[in-house]
Amino acid sequence: MVAPSKPAFVEQLSWRSCNELLHPHSCGRAAWHNLWRFACSNAKYYLPVAMLQLLKQALRGVQVEQLLRAAVWYHAQLVFGGLVNGCLIATFMCLLRQLLGEFRPHTLLFVPAMLGGAFIALVPRRVKQLQHTAIFQAFIESLLVQRANPLTKLVATSRCLQTLLFMGSSAIIMLGKQRCWHNGFWFLTPDCLRPETHLDSTRYVVQGMRKYLLIGLALDIFKAVTSCVKTGHWQLKQLRLETMTWLGCYVGIYRITLCSMQSRADVGQTLQQIVSSFLAGLSFACCPKLTILSYALLEAGRTLWGRVKSQRRQARFGYSDLLYPLALAYLIHTYAFQPKRVSALTGIIIDSTTANYAGNIGKRLEQLQLAGRCV
Repeated sequence: MVAPSKPAFVEQLSWRSCNELLHPHSCGRAAWHNLWRFACSNAKYYLPVAMLQLLKQALRGVQVEQLLRAAVWYHAQLVFGGLVNGCLIATFMCLLRQLLGEFRPHTLLFVPAMLGGAFIALVPRRVKQLQHTAIFQAFIESLLVQRANPLTKLVATSRCLQTLLFMGSSAIIMLGKQRCWHNGFWFLTPDCLRPETHLDSTRYVVQGMRKYLLIGLALDIFKAVTSCVKTGHWQLKQLRLETMTWLGCYVGIYRITLCSMQSRADVGQTLQQIVSSFLAGLSFACCPKLTILSYALLEAGRTLWGRVKSQRRQARFGYSDLLYPLALAYLIHTYAFQPKRVSALTGIIIDSTTANYAGNIGKRLEQLQLAGRCV
């Protein structure tokens, strides 16, 4: 579907009512209906996140009662944030239609999504961090998918350049975690080996690879089960060991390089960390996906910004709170009008948190445009 020009939008879509374009019921009834549907959709979408958090805390030896209470509370916060965000966007869509008397190209989805997205600045920090990560990652990946300029086209089509970018991002993030510039999630944690430490290198490498191979296997099984539940077909081919292979290679190259540089007295810990994590990025060739690359680029940017921000006073609100509503509005607007110009991750996030609300609007837009052309 191609986004209509302004004259075509005015002729075919602007005069439509909310019932024709947004929902089949009255605005009030649709609001109550959305409340229930969005709550169920967000609860289902964020359940794996809460389960992973539960597993993470369990491995740290947290008591069962405290563990369950924390997981339920975290899940409730995630669902509440997604629910209010979706309901605000849907409400502003109807409200602007009533105030303006018509739909306009940017008041249909862009402005409501921007106004609703501003609410995320008020949610708890860890909920906001997760929301920002998902949308910014989807935004970066969508820019690569579009290939709208020579740079993004080159990155999206060059496997070597993607690997090089991941290697550089890996080095920046791992150094940032060592220097405490980066406090978010990354697949590895930096190891600091001192020359005077007596270490069995083979055992050290094997232990690391075994640990991350098991983590990768668990993630691959989790993805396979999730995919089977969605499709309703339980097939062994759904189990792909891409994550296991990639994580095993990542930690293997990292620890082998770190051990080989340990005996050299002229190489400092900082240089050891940079070289080891940079070369470990070669593992991207095992799982060359734009989703992983976009996340690495996002976290590398956060790490560099964290280096600057570490010299300033920490504030409750930051630049990301201003950028998030704009990124969210752009993705939702583009997904409805031009779904091929956004990544698959974008569609999953938007539809999974709104019970396919935005996707259904996109289908109605396409149907009305086709009907308008046939007349």
